[in-house]
Amino acid sequence: MKKKKAVLLDLDNTIYNYDEPHKKALNAVYKKLKQIIKITRKRFDYLYKISKQEIHKELSGTASAHNRILYFQRLIEKTHNTVDPSIILKLHTTYWKTFYKNMKITKTALDTLREIKKQGYKTAIVSDMTTEIQLQKMKKLNITNYIDYLITSEEAGSEKPHQIMFLLALNKLKIKPEEAIMVGDNTTADIEGANSVGLDTVLIKQGKLSKKPIEDFESPNYIIKNISEILNILTKK
Repeated sequence: MKKKKAVLLDLDNTIYNYDEPHKKALNAVYKKLKQIIKITRKRFDYLYKISKQEIHKELSGTASAHNRILYFQRLIEKTHNTVDPSIILKLHTTYWKTFYKNMKITKTALDTLREIKKQGYKTAIVSDMTTEIQLQKMKKLNITNYIDYLITSEEAGSEKPHQIMFLLALNKLKIKPEEAIMVGDNTTADIEGANSVGLDTVLIKQGKLSKKPIEDFESPNYIIKNISEILNILTKK
């Protein structure tokens, strides 16, 4: 492998575990809504799922497709048949307050980011989502000293796997595709997108590998189970 100058990283479920704080945040949102209206957890989960699906379908390919306030607005429109700003804002605030409170980064992940920077590599986070939310996550995880740039789908105007996400990162880092690796947990968003611009790709799978066959264009150069393995890849000749 050609000597690398930079590491591009996805954020959610790559640098930290997204699923746990998300689960706790949704639980808190349900409890908050239950204080306001009579609703079962089953009904809440269904309406949240449908609302999220509708927003994703309508705003596919944009950062707004991941905006929780739109999910909650749609959900309340379904429960109240109108918009209710006070409830929507309460749910949105509850979600992110709980999410940030429960975010955790492992010592291994933090040590790995620190070592990557110590060895002189440039770094960038390439992530779907709105910029403000991802900046808040970086601050909460205390990783700002180890990340040179943040590229979000809000800034780029399109989501991964669109090439613009990765090209914008390379432009900010002032490097060529062959001089960087992309590390992520999603074969489509992270691997396919990075492959399309000529980046070496690393798929991180901390759980069981999906039974779904990986297409050639989604095939990573490396598959790892722990983020610390990036260091071994960077030192490969």
